[in-house]
Amino acid sequence: MEDNLITVATTHYTEAEILKARLEDAGIQCLLKHVNLLQGAVSEGVQVQINSSDVEKALRIMRDWKRLSEKAEMKELSRIRRILVPVDFSDYSKNACLYALNLARIYDTEIKILHVYYAPIVDLVPITDAYSIQIDMDINLRELETNAKKNLIDFVNDIRKIANEKGMEKIQIGYSLKEGIVEDEILDTVDEYKPGIIVLGAKGKGEKQSDIIGSVAYRIIDRSKIPVLAIPEPTVFDPEKEQELKTIVYATEFEESDFVAIRRLMSIVSAFKVKIHCVHVSKDSLSTLDSVKMDNLKDYFKKVNPRIKVECHLITDDDKLKALKEFTDKYEADLIAMTNRKRGLIGRLFKSDITKKIISEGNFPLLSFKV
Repeated sequence: MEDNLITVATTHYTEAEILKARLEDAGIQCLLKHVNLLQGAVSEGVQVQINSSDVEKALRIMRDWKRLSEKAEMKELSRIRRILVPVDFSDYSKNACLYALNLARIYDTEIKILHVYYAPIVDLVPITDAYSIQIDMDINLRELETNAKKNLIDFVNDIRKIANEKGMEKIQIGYSLKEGIVEDEILDTVDEYKPGIIVLGAKGKGEKQSDIIGSVAYRIIDRSKIPVLAIPEPTVFDPEKEQELKTIVYATEFEESDFVAIRRLMSIVSAFKVKIHCVHVSKDSLSTLDSVKMDNLKDYFKKVNPRIKVECHLITDDDKLKALKEFTDKYEADLIAMTNRKRGLIGRLFKSDITKKIISEGNFPLLSFKV
């Protein structure tokens, strides 16, 4: 390759390899830079470089590929076919199920209620009566499973009863019982069941430590590849009312991930008559560049779905969470949506997680996208 190299994309390793293959199929030589030699598959920030003479041709190929990818994604997300609701039988798990029922009614889709119970494993020390201890353990494990199954069936029957009373008897409500680590089993079920969204209850401040799902909500949001709708305990669903999404706050940090999140958000809310407020909160004084970036997002919202009303707001405040909460209260928003950005180890350790704060301190649902 020539010495005059141009970087046409910076992305994670897998997508960089796909782009490299597409460009090379078109006769354009490519070089990947900043690949982790020991763990290539986990590399991020990989640069795709080409000869400067091939830039125009490459950009045309990339533009067409992006259009096809967006169309395929919108077609896939145009209708939520399944909703997964992990529960632990707490009040806010029940509340999350009621939210899921309302979504299922709008989307004409099915629900699966999942409960994961944990059976502790004890390493036995070789002793004379080890056999009898093993029998006792087997009995206890069977009892755990039996009780978990009974509680799950009772819980599901209660949700079905509410659905029938509200004229939603046609909604298919299935259930699944699994044993293991809660978040691992939830994500395994996502791979098997392939839902369009996860709806779960979230623990707020002062909640009991015995409540399982609320305490793992943050980890599910952090690891899930599909959208997660977290319903905090203070947000009580009233089954006597037909509640629909009317006002949504989309919080942006002006990153490339916004464009993916916006497509997903617009596809999810397309079944509702909503108004979206796109908000950026900055600790520093706002600049002309901030205005330009916001205008670009507004244009993109219009491009994805011109029928949905979108207003954009730039706010300066030292406390981003407080500003978002005040804005959400002011406009009586039904939920707040935002991307859950990938962060490195240092970022996870030392950077405050506003997503977690919104769930634990807020009183409104949070729709999170991992992009």
